[in-house]
Amino acid sequence: MPKPARHIRQDPQAPDAAMAELQRLLASAPQDLWLDTIRRTRGPVHDGLVHWMLNQPACDFAVAVHAFYRSDPIRHLENPQPLPARPDASQIFAQVLRNWDTGSYRNHDLQVSTSDMDPRMVRRMNQELIAWPRGALPFTIPARFRAPSGGVPLSLPPHLSPDEAAHLRSLYSRLGLRLKPADPGLQRPVALARGLWGQVTLRRPRR
Repeated sequence: MPKPARHIRQDPQAPDAAMAELQRLLASAPQDLWLDTIRRTRGPVHDGLVHWMLNQPACDFAVAVHAFYRSDPIRHLENPQPLPARPDASQIFAQVLRNWDTGSYRNHDLQVSTSDMDPRMVRRMNQELIAWPRGALPFTIPARFRAPSGGVPLSLPPHLSPDEAAHLRSLYSRLGLRLKPADPGLQRPVALARGLWGQVTLRRPRR
């Protein structure tokens, strides 16, 4: 006779718990942290987080632009397919375009930078678009995604920076998001002091 299934208590360090915690944090955070966060993502492993961000009414246009270029639009232009009606987390390209068509991402407070859209990718994408006759593609890439302008640069105070705030650093580390190598707090000033001391000692004259 099979043993009854045991109730497994969720580990608070588990990725699902960390993701839920990050979503709660972002829900009340400024869009600067959203843009900073999406810039820290690493490939498909964070598609679920990006998918969630894109579906929130507060999502800034700059965040959507980063997600769009993160999805490799050139690949979709080389092998164009009709957009799915309900894109999932593995269909970020379609999700951005579908949401744009239904009125999302009209709030544009933050500036898009080259870290969000590689100029080389933009040039190649525009070349691919020129090669297609008007109306031949099963989707439309809005002109604003091809040449975004406006907005102010991202600005985060130290208590909202995952590289500086200890509680955020721990959470982002658990999720595998990009972080600067040095830890916040005293370790960074100590490392800097050690480096400066090394420079001073190198300059000491020999006796």
